[in-house]
Amino acid sequence: MNKYEYIDDGHIYLVNGVIVPSVSEILKKIFPDKYKNVPEETLTRKAAYGTIIHNYIEQYEKGIITIELNYIQEASFNQYLRLKDKYNIKVLEQEKIVNYKDIYAGRFDMIAKIENQKCLCDIKTTASLDKEYLSWQLSLYEYAYGKKFDKLYAIWLPKKELGKLVEIKRKSKKEINKLLEEIKNG
Repeated sequence: MNKYEYIDDGHIYLVNGVIVPSVSEILKKIFPDKYKNVPEETLTRKAAYGTIIHNYIEQYEKGIITIELNYIQEASFNQYLRLKDKYNIKVLEQEKIVNYKDIYAGRFDMIAKIENQKCLCDIKTTASLDKEYLSWQLSLYEYAYGKKFDKLYAIWLPKKELGKLVEIKRKSKKEINKLLEEIKNG
């Protein structure tokens, strides 16, 4: 049985002690200029905000909250609660590491029942939602998980507008295999 590890410092995934590329690294190859014109300080600040919201939601779903939110973060969390109630979201699993044949690894945000369908979800706090990026991200997680979900969703919690549950189109098996072949061949 494979042993999976995640090292937060450096965003490193290990499978049986060997470093494998992350889904994020693969996405950087597909979208090399995604954050090209965004200052490093802005990226760091926005990533920290997103991490706090992710962690708070994870803790909330486990029933153990150790983080305190400021009023802006609390507004994002309240949007999550509104969506959870509106769409009858029931979290089944969170933050699980998945690995595809030691070619790549990643950690998805959650599997949830949404309106009685089993769905793979990613939480985003970005100002705009990049559906093409999310299509690859969630499709790669699903592929590594090894089971097809009824739907893929973004739980989008932007600061300046109402949160939304956005269905994300999955990539085909053919598209993913083509990408994996490119990765294997360098």
